[in-house]
Amino acid sequence: MVDLVLLETVSYIVGAEGVFVAPIFYVLNLRNSIDNRKAQLIMEYNKLHTSKEWLTDYHESMNYEWKDFDDFWAKYGHSNPVAHSRWISVANSLDGAVSLLKWNLVDEEMLRGYLSYTSMGAFWEKFGPMIKEMRVMWNMPRMFDGMEFYYNKWKTS
Repeated sequence: MVDLVLLETVSYIVGAEGVFVAPIFYVLNLRNSIDNRKAQLIMEYNKLHTSKEWLTDYHESMNYEWKDFDDFWAKYGHSNPVAHSRWISVANSLDGAVSLLKWNLVDEEMLRGYLSYTSMGAFWEKFGPMIKEMRVMWNMPRMFDGMEFYYNKWKTS
């Protein structure tokens, strides 16, 4: 009789431990899944930013030269679809990457290490003044604001 009571007690304890262990296991598994998803997002952007087409667009646009906004827009605005699509595509991809931070889909340090100065920083330094001018002219105050925000934040830290 005592053995039966002991056996029942042990089975209740094991069952109760399962109830406590299952949520812990679930939370750990969920955290691992989230980290994996963040890495997948970075790798998807890596595919884009290491593609021959993107690198060509980036390097070509970084070689653009202009005197002022009017000169910039005449050379690289809508009237020149090839040149315009180059720099605007790069700007969209960089701003899209930092949007992942706004939506808490990636870690800031992970993305900062990925984008670094060589891509986003250099691009913003070159095109930022033109983008700021466009914001005013076309009443688009948030145009590429994520890229500007993180450029300013990362350059001082």
